[in-house]
Amino acid sequence: MKIFKIMAVALVAMLGFNSCSEDCDHEFIEHDFTQELVGTWTYDAGEQAEAIVIKEDGSFTITGVMKYGALYEEKGSIKVVNNKVTLAYESGDVFEGRLELVAGKSLSIVLFEEENIRLTYDYCKEDLSDEIIGMWVCMDTPANAESEMMIETFYENGKSTLTGFLPLEGDSEQVKNEATDYMVIGDLLFIHIPADKFGDKTPFYVVHKMIYTPNATAMGDIMTMKSIAKAEGGYVAGTSSWLRVKQYLNLDNKVYDYSSAYVSNVKGKDEDFSILGNTLNIAKIEANDFDMMFRSVLSCFEFDANSMTYRFRRDDGFEMEFDTQIAVDGNKVTLDMSSINPACRKVEMHMFQDKDDSQLHMYMHTDAFINYFANLNVIALITEGKINQTDEVAIAKVFADMEARVESINVSFVLKARK
Repeated sequence: MKIFKIMAVALVAMLGFNSCSEDCDHEFIEHDFTQELVGTWTYDAGEQAEAIVIKEDGSFTITGVMKYGALYEEKGSIKVVNNKVTLAYESGDVFEGRLELVAGKSLSIVLFEEENIRLTYDYCKEDLSDEIIGMWVCMDTPANAESEMMIETFYENGKSTLTGFLPLEGDSEQVKNEATDYMVIGDLLFIHIPADKFGDKTPFYVVHKMIYTPNATAMGDIMTMKSIAKAEGGYVAGTSSWLRVKQYLNLDNKVYDYSSAYVSNVKGKDEDFSILGNTLNIAKIEANDFDMMFRSVLSCFEFDANSMTYRFRRDDGFEMEFDTQIAVDGNKVTLDMSSINPACRKVEMHMFQDKDDSQLHMYMHTDAFINYFANLNVIALITEGKINQTDEVAIAKVFADMEARVESINVSFVLKARK
């Protein structure tokens, strides 16, 4: 029998009753407990994850993923009499097993033919298909990607978009608004990974078991995703927490201070350079470097509907302030810093707010990082009198030097609303 069919048998077991032996001295009455199986049951053990939906007429649909990510679906019917369950597949296979149950929580079965095989499934009290709809930001990722950040939006049509890192075996790939398909069955999330992302001909699925907690924090809803990924020598469990964020920004009359930064996908030249009085090195850059730049000084970001004002003051008394026009489209924000100086470039980034606008995430990919920090450097150098604002050659060199230093980088700045 195929492994997934063994697991399927386990899902249909629910109530455990002791059957009478042949020498019982009272009349034995069989009872059909098939109706007690109605609902959704899920299983996730690394090598395989699956969900079974059982209907009142005894029919079932099993959706699962094997250890290599292949998606499968099986249909059939079940019947439970006392402690014996019979599972009949549409393919013609029939299996029987002995039932064990922790009512309303989990169920197990031991196959009559394979006494050493026991499989256990969890009962889904609610389906999370509706709760997952929306935009989520994750900064609490598994240990193998703890410096990464992900933003994913789930739509009602079964489509999703991901910005951040795409989890692949042994590595991760940075993507921007990568579109894919997903589905939710009970508390299992199946995310489709295109075949071209890992050099194979067959697409596969990543499976997460979800725990949804509405209003878990002051910032809003939390979706905890548990997964078991393939690793050297076996499988490793990982957990990530996702905060629901708004899909449309409310920036008018908001003031935010720097809180923290996340840096990932960094590749660049190993050389020191100075910006706003701080020494950076792209090849060695870490989140702490931005803490030193922004947290140790007086700085803030002020917004109205059409502009952003940045104020900066160092301990040595140097001050800088600039206003830039912004255009907001959903979560995409374009800073037109050329309004400050024609030599400056526009910066396209994404921003995200929690439910009460108490936290703002500014997410920059490579191009946005280069343009934004080169712009800052140009404005600082002009403010300090080190270059002339009409010196096109000197300004062009600032941008060229930044482009030469940065091969790739993803940075997310977390800002907190000023009280």
